[in-house]
Amino acid sequence: MEVRLGVAMTHCDQESAVLGDERVESRTLIWAAGVAASLAAAWLGIEGGSGGRVPVLSDLTLAGHSEIFVIGDTANGAGTNGPLPGVAPVAKQQGAYVARVIAARLAGKSAPAPFRYRDYGNLATIGRHEAVADFGWLRLTGRLAWLAWGAAHIYFLIGFRNRAAVAIDWLWSYLTYQRGARLITGQEK
Repeated sequence: MEVRLGVAMTHCDQESAVLGDERVESRTLIWAAGVAASLAAAWLGIEGGSGGRVPVLSDLTLAGHSEIFVIGDTANGAGTNGPLPGVAPVAKQQGAYVARVIAARLAGKSAPAPFRYRDYGNLATIGRHEAVADFGWLRLTGRLAWLAWGAAHIYFLIGFRNRAAVAIDWLWSYLTYQRGARLITGQEK
């Protein structure tokens, strides 16, 4: 294995990666690029916090602008209950919270208590029959965690049709050993 740091990859395909002028033959590529928040802080004309995230108050609003809510990985969790991970469950809970705040404002009621993220656990698949699951009170590995990962991802889809379509697609891929590409390769020119 050879690790290349600080080099821009300009193209990749099934057989290689192109790093500047150099073509590196490889059947396996691992991308470990960092992430940054959107440019929302710049758009709002404020200084971004950690990773360019927008600092928010405990109700997920921008200081001095109660009409502006910032959620998900664009929001800096300071002022809520600490830095929050940039994962979908955080954004979903924040979105539901903001909806409650807006509904309370429209009804002339007092705002709900400050936002508090509830971590229900982490799931990650790491192979055909392998996954890890950490619910805090229970940790699973292997096939059982893999089944929990699949069940959770199907359960949280919206609507029966979406759940059925994904379940059938996954079952077909599983039975036929087809692998879906999970590459971000840019647009073809």
